[in-house]
Formats: sequence, C-alpha cells, structure tokens
Amino acid sequence: MLGWVLFSEKDLFLRFTMSAVGSVEKTPYALGGALTDFTAVSPQISEKLFLILRKKFVTDVSTRIDTPTMGAYVPFLRKALETNPYLFIYLKFYAECLILSCSDKEKLQSVLREFLSEEIADEFLPSMLLTNDADQTAEWLATVIGKDMEFRRSRTKSHIDDIVSPDSSLAKYTPAQRLYILKCESGSGLGGSFKMQISSEFDFDRNANLGTVKASLIDNPCTVMPEFEINSPDDLIALELLYTVKGELPIKKCRLCGEYFVPSGRSDSEYCSRISLGENKRCAQIGAMRTFKGKYAENPIYAEYNRAYKRNHSRLRNGKLYDEEFRDWSAAARKARDEFIAENKTVEQFRLRLTELEIE
Repeated sequence: MLGWVLFSEKDLFLRFTMSAVGSVEKTPYALGGALTDFTAVSPQISEKLFLILRKKFVTDVSTRIDTPTMGAYVPFLRKALETNPYLFIYLKFYAECLILSCSDKEKLQSVLREFLSEEIADEFLPSMLLTNDADQTAEWLATVIGKDMEFRRSRTKSHIDDIVSPDSSLAKYTPAQRLYILKCESGSGLGGSFKMQISSEFDFDRNANLGTVKASLIDNPCTVMPEFEINSPDDLIALELLYTVKGELPIKKCRLCGEYFVPSGRSDSEYCSRISLGENKRCAQIGAMRTFKGKYAENPIYAEYNRAYKRNHSRLRNGKLYDEEFRDWSAAARKARDEFIAENKTVEQFRLRLTELEIE
C-alpha cells in the first residue's frame, strides 16, 4: 500500500508512511491542482529529480559498508511531498527500489511488477538489467520508473482531454458520464478497487487512545469523510479525477503554456500559476502583461512572435532545445519584438530577425 487519501470539498489530504519507523506525513493539496500539476511536469524536470536520488544512492553505496536506508532520503522526499504527491510517489518508489537492489534483488522484480503499469512492465521487465554496479542498476531503474511516470502522465492528460474538451468524441455526455465511460474502457487505468474506511481530516495516530481522540475532536472540530487506500498511482489518479469532476471544479487549459490547471482563485482565470519551462515568471504574471499590452494584440509583429514562441516552446518540451537556449532565444525575441513595434518596422523585417535568432 502506498498511503491513504481523503477528500473534502475543495481539497485532498494525503497520508504517507515515510520511513521504516512508520512516521506518517500528512499533506493537503488543492483538489484537481495536484493532478493537473502532475500532467504538466516535463520529462526534463522529472529526470533531474531522479538523477539527484541516483547520485546520492551511488555515493552512499561507495562510502558505506552496510545497505543504504530510507532515512537517508527522507529530507529530499519531504520536499517532493510538498511539491506534488504524484512526483513524491514515484521518487519514493525509486528510492525503495534502489535500497532493495542492494538487499533483495530477487524480490525487486515482483515489486516492480506490482507498481508499474502493465504496458511498461511487459516492455521492460522481461529484459530486467540488475548488476553489481550500483550506477548501472540505478540508471536502469530510473529509466523504467521514469518511463512509467511519463506513460501515466500522458495517459491522464489524454483522459482530461476526453473529459473537458468540447471536441472530444464523448462531447455529448456530461463530464461525469465521460469519466465513467473511460473507466469502463480496458487499459484506462481508472478501474481500481478501493478499500474505504471512515476517517477524520484531523491527523490522528493510528494507534491513538480513543479518549485522547475524543478530547482532541472537541478542541479541533473537523470533517469526517471517507478515506481510501492507495495501492498504485492509478488509484490516486482515478480518485482525484472522480472528486474533481463530482465537485464540478473547472479544469482549464492555460493560454500560455497549454497545460491543464484548476484555478485556485477566480474561476475565469485564463492562465495557470506555474513557471513554464524556459520562463522566469509565472504564466499568470506573463498573462497579466499580455493583457496590459492588449492594444498591440492585432499587430502582425506580435502575432509573428507568438507563433515563433509556440513553435520553440514545443521544441523545448520535446527535448529539442535546452532550457538555457530557450530562455536566451525568448529574451532576444521579446526585445526584437518591442523594438520593431516601437520603430514601426514591417513584419517582413521582423521575420528576418527571427530567422537570425533561430536555434538549429
């Protein structure tokens, strides 16, 4: 079991066991926000996080006689837990597999088979590569677990498309009906069986004395709600999708980065609050500047710049540009855009300038 999840009106609460001693971390997230943030995670960011754990593991193995323990990774994992629960689940599982590769390689394949999506398990496990070289083992595990995370991320994004897009083949159904239809399709990942118990949003120790619990409830009034066991990433995905749709929370596509988000403030927000790849400001901040400069919206130079931006942003997301390359291009293109508008130059002249700035 990975942990437990509870849902309130606009929040979800997650409880995870963080270490062998059984300490439980409880973290609240905005309902729908955790899931859409997961679908917006780029492979470049997740690869960097996996690499941090990989390097630490290899260092620990080379400098210790005994097997590394989970406690060594808890500080890093707590930061991941604060960021996104789905990233945390994958990073925690990776750390557990690294430790298992030192202590019980024979058990590792069954653990991977239980966690991974069927598609990724069938592709990679028959040629499972585990050696006595810690770095090679860590690299193989990072590849397989990272592929699984990307597969589920992409599949979930496709599900959200089907649920909210007016162009969906399921457009004649309500969002809840669309979710149900997707759940009934084989391979959707949404058909889990969930073990539920009655719980409280207040953070009680599982073995707490009932008298202590009753006294705490008087001082800390809270909501009693269903709590579900999470046995795979698909469980959490399915549950969060269900409660987001049931709560009729708006799932929107950011006008800047093109990723899904659930507005945390005004429901008519058109921009998410994330910092997109290659940018140093949040999409909402950039969107506000766009609105401020709305008087230039019909300017052909602005239109040409936006087309070039979207093209290069797509190259960045597909790994054909590095972050630094995109940042440098974006800064130079914005500067040229503003100068050409101020000097009343033609769009043809601006196109030539963009050609000069283009990164091969």
